[in-house]
Amino acid sequence: MTQFFLDGQAFDSLEDESVLDSLIKAGHKLNFSCKKGVCKTCLVQHVGGQLPVGAQRGLDQALKEQGYVCSCLCKPTDGLKFKSVMTQDLFISASLLSKKYLSESVVEVTLNLSKPINGRAGQYVNLRRFDGLTRSYSLAPGSHGRQAVVHVRRKYNGQFSDWLFHRAGNGEQLLLQGPLGAAYYQQGYSADTLVIVACGTGLGAAYYIAQEAIELGHQGDIFLYYGTNDIAELYQHSQLMQASLRHRQLHYLACITKTSQGNLPGKVVVADPFDEAAKNHQFDRQHRVVLCGEPSFVNASRKAAFLNGVPIDRVHAIAFEYKDLRARERA
Repeated sequence: MTQFFLDGQAFDSLEDESVLDSLIKAGHKLNFSCKKGVCKTCLVQHVGGQLPVGAQRGLDQALKEQGYVCSCLCKPTDGLKFKSVMTQDLFISASLLSKKYLSESVVEVTLNLSKPINGRAGQYVNLRRFDGLTRSYSLAPGSHGRQAVVHVRRKYNGQFSDWLFHRAGNGEQLLLQGPLGAAYYQQGYSADTLVIVACGTGLGAAYYIAQEAIELGHQGDIFLYYGTNDIAELYQHSQLMQASLRHRQLHYLACITKTSQGNLPGKVVVADPFDEAAKNHQFDRQHRVVLCGEPSFVNASRKAAFLNGVPIDRVHAIAFEYKDLRARERA
């Protein structure tokens, strides 16, 4: 049994139990979401004691220097001391500027921010609503300065996504943390063949990465594979077709994962998007793979990319996992 402190209150932690798990067990209301050190929702600040290795994994240098710790990754040492993070230390205010429905289940949300952020394609922000519920969303095209754009898929029985999709109106007040994440395009990638594979609303991040790479003078080819269950969910299909006509280095392919009725202009195949990418490329060290979308898809594709010869340091993943707040299991 290990004892640590938060805001002067003592908590007991079992062997191999994280600070977050110990706090949840004790009934503490610390915010959290993914429990894997990705979303940065469960941060606390280190003020005393020996900080264990890995407690700050994935944080940028500025957060590390200020003593922030991912409580979900931290296995406490005896006498370790933390204090709660003040909301104003990590979040800025945001108001909902507009909503644009891109398909029957996807809405583009544009936020007006109280301060400008220097977000990059491939980074994400955390949105927190009035009751403290927080979700992570990748930045989409149109994000700059005091404006942040995210794509939100309405999920069955999903508390945050359903609220944003149906009920949140213009002027709605939220808090925003970020930008976060390091899966953004860098100048050193300029000569690489960039293979971007996305599913669901991962398309927002994928399109933004391709767009930014072109703007920064990417020299190699850019291949964007987008997968969804049926043709009706191929949102932004026409925009991507037009972009591929404007930029000869951009190659876009829509992949339907289930046989469906209907026709669309442009090349559309019935295939899993990563399987189609693997069929079309002999992966080597000249390729760089970016994966965007649901965790199950990204995790399976990351493994497949490695097995197909892509060095693991050239596979960049953007995915979010959430705590389950549903009364009924999601289908």
